[in-house]
Amino acid sequence: MDQQPHSSLPTVYHDGGGQGAGIMPSPRLEERARLFALLRYPDEEYGDDGGVELYGVQVPDGSVATITVSGRLHGSWSSCDRVAGLLGLHLVWLDVERSA
Repeated sequence: MDQQPHSSLPTVYHDGGGQGAGIMPSPRLEERARLFALLRYPDEEYGDDGGVELYGVQVPDGSVATITVSGRLHGSWSSCDRVAGLLGLHLVWLDVERSA
């Protein structure tokens, strides 16, 4: 199996080792799920243009699943703020109707 990562970030599991505890929304939850992106800022000193590092979905209970830009599962988290803070990324909501 090819083990090459598609992201500069390591896979992180916060659900007991990634043993099938991923988020599987029911049709009812899909209507209320919120989509977001996690961005890294440009760093001109190192020639990094910045950009999207991960995409994610937050379900109504606040839990989150993240995927890489290539579509591979990255991890599951307790909240958007937690994943953004731990990985040092900027959270951007993709649904414009998100309330503050």
